[in-house]
This record gives sequence, structure tokens and C-alpha cells, in this order.
Amino acid sequence: MKKSILFVFYIVLVFSLVACSKETVQESKEIREWEERDEYVKDGEVLLTVAPDPGLVAGTSFGYLFHFTAPFEIFEGKELAIYAYHKETGDKITAVSSKKIDEPSSGYSSLERFTATFAVPKSGLWRYEVIVDGEFYADVVLSIK
Repeated sequence: MKKSILFVFYIVLVFSLVACSKETVQESKEIREWEERDEYVKDGEVLLTVAPDPGLVAGTSFGYLFHFTAPFEIFEGKELAIYAYHKETGDKITAVSSKKIDEPSSGYSSLERFTATFAVPKSGLWRYEVIVDGEFYADVVLSIK
């Protein structure tokens, strides 16, 4: 009888530890998603780097330079959109409306210098998500004053 109670106790303990570790992994993933960063790396390769205007502040339109490292063929003929999400409020804005990519950046062989001008309405952390043909491609997190 004592052995079966002890066995049940160990089973409950193991399941509790597994559940707690999954929550911790999820929490750390959420924290990483909101760490300020100006590039997106996947499998050790930088896919996107963003250079915002150095004087960037909320409420005013500023220019952004999006540097995509993939060959143009990855984007050609596809729809590209960029959305921005505010960490504290969850507000979402459309930074770049969905547009078909027919040609590379002017003077370049790819989207090395994809530019956009827009304003975010509030200060704080903003996550900019790049969507290609309706699917997540990359994101960056910027702190806006």
C-alpha cells in the first residue's frame, strides 16, 4: 500500500514539474519576443535588419529602411505587408499595406533597401512583423520614445 501511494506521489510530482517547465519555456519565449532588437535571425542567418530614423518618436511619421537579405526571387510576385504591435496596449497598426513585390529596391538586385514611412501613435516597445503572402516572415522590436 505504501509503495502505491509513493508511486502515485512521484507520478504527480513528475507531471507537475513538466507542466511548470512548459510554462517557464512559454514565458521566456514571450520575453524574448519583446526584447529590443533591430534584426531577425533564423537558423543562424540574418533575414532582416531595420534601420529607423535616429530621431524616431511617437506620433510623427519617420522613415525606416528594411534590409532583406534573401534573394529577390523569394519575394517576387508575392504580397508583402508590415504590421506594428504595441507591447503594453496590444494596439495594431498597418505600417505598410499589403503590396505586390514586382521589382527589387531601386538600384539593387533584391529588397536590400525597402523603405517605408509611417508613424506609431504611442511610445514604448513596438514589434514590427513582416508578412509575405499572408504568412509570418520576420519581425523586429524597436523602442519608440
